[in-house]
Amino acid sequence: MFGEGWHLAIAALLVTSLVLRSGLLFVVSLALLLVATASRLWDKYCLTGVEYRRHFSQTRAFFGEEVELTVEITNRKLLPLAWLEVEDELPTELEPRQGRLTPSHKAGRSLLLNLLSLRWYERVRRHYRLRCDVRGYHSFGPATLRSGDLFGFYRRGTTVENEDHLLVYPRVVPLGRLGLPAKDPFGDRKARQWLFEDPLRIAGTREYVYGDSLRRVDWKATARTQRLQVRLHEPTTTYRLVIFLNLNTFGGYWWWLGYDRDLLELSISVAASVANWAMEQGYQVGLLANGNARRSDQTVKVAPSRDPNQLTHILEALAKVLPFATMPLEGLLRLESNELPYGATLVVVTAVLNEEITHELLALKAAGHRIALLLVGDQVPSFHWEGIAVYRIGGEATWRDLREIAGESLSVP
Repeated sequence: MFGEGWHLAIAALLVTSLVLRSGLLFVVSLALLLVATASRLWDKYCLTGVEYRRHFSQTRAFFGEEVELTVEITNRKLLPLAWLEVEDELPTELEPRQGRLTPSHKAGRSLLLNLLSLRWYERVRRHYRLRCDVRGYHSFGPATLRSGDLFGFYRRGTTVENEDHLLVYPRVVPLGRLGLPAKDPFGDRKARQWLFEDPLRIAGTREYVYGDSLRRVDWKATARTQRLQVRLHEPTTTYRLVIFLNLNTFGGYWWWLGYDRDLLELSISVAASVANWAMEQGYQVGLLANGNARRSDQTVKVAPSRDPNQLTHILEALAKVLPFATMPLEGLLRLESNELPYGATLVVVTAVLNEEITHELLALKAAGHRIALLLVGDQVPSFHWEGIAVYRIGGEATWRDLREIAGESLSVP
């Protein structure tokens, strides 16, 4: 309001009051000058030294947990703020239970509004409870700050660009809740006691016989005994389980039809639950999905491993996976077939089953893999394959039931 012209006019009025020796005009002009100067001062420095930060009580949460979001606004200067308006952008899926909210012009985003005043060097904290009932890697921010002078003549704004993230793991439930046998759902484990040799554990040596690999020859033992000796490795039983997750929920024309959210989230929850069960049973667990993770152009792939943090890696990958397939499931099965550990159990989670997928599954079975097929959805074909375990998980009603159950106890490193 008070531009250069106004300042010149007020100065002229002040000079006129002195010339005319008008006390009332002098007081009025002096008051206007003080108001204009204060307004310009506030306009220039109102947002200087103002900080806005977010803090989460935890940056990772299980499905159904509550997390506290704390916003902290600090005025680090002598000049107080008569008013400060803050608009903080957050995901609509994780809106707090309290607070003033308004829709954003961006899809899937809301604005958390705060209006407050700050004294000099004052810090204000406000707390909000978030219920984490949507899987994902959720971003909070940026935030827009607006302030001005005491009289409302000037307004100034700035954007705090930094973002904070909250990772919500997918729902994990016991396999019994999915209709799978609680004990050994993917085949008789006793029948799977395949003996492998652990190359890192040497049990001794024996004399060479025709057909032994020369890579197993123990040259020190050979020199000592003057007879060709080969190393013996201790036998070990290794269970490997690889989960294939199909992100396509509509079958044909998967690249433009979009996705069924309930079926997709149920499929991801099933994959997470199988991974949790398999880790508890001592499997080396891996994950493959025919889509990308958020902020990545690589197909989701977690190789089987003995890493103690393997379950964390898998749940993180499932939390970040985008809801779109980048290739058909049969293409992923074909692409990875030569990289799979020999004798690994393959658990395929899919809402779509067609002739091409069937062909690849039978080829993998013929290659020595045990196959378990977990069909998601209400409309699933009825068939039976010899030697392949098939389970029907259910569809949208099943997912709604899983969303509402109390959180299960789960420990992730």
